[in-house]
Amino acid sequence: MKKIIEKKTKTIFIPKLHKNDDALFVGVNGKRILVKKGETVELPVHFAEVIENSMKAQKEAESFIERSSSED
Repeated sequence: MKKIIEKKTKTIFIPKLHKNDDALFVGVNGKRILVKKGETVELPVHFAEVIENSMKAQKEAESFIERSSSED
């Protein structure tokens, strides 16, 4: 009997931060991929979630820094 593996994917866009910012290395549970920045890409859900969580944490950190610096 052949095993059917369902691979769910998610579309994600990672912006470039500067001219030479071409790719993002992502590792999840021993699997690694290199994701192209500046283009919309289709990724397995677990990689997309890691990237989205990272981007969310970065925004929250920037917001915290901005709030902290404005209190001085």
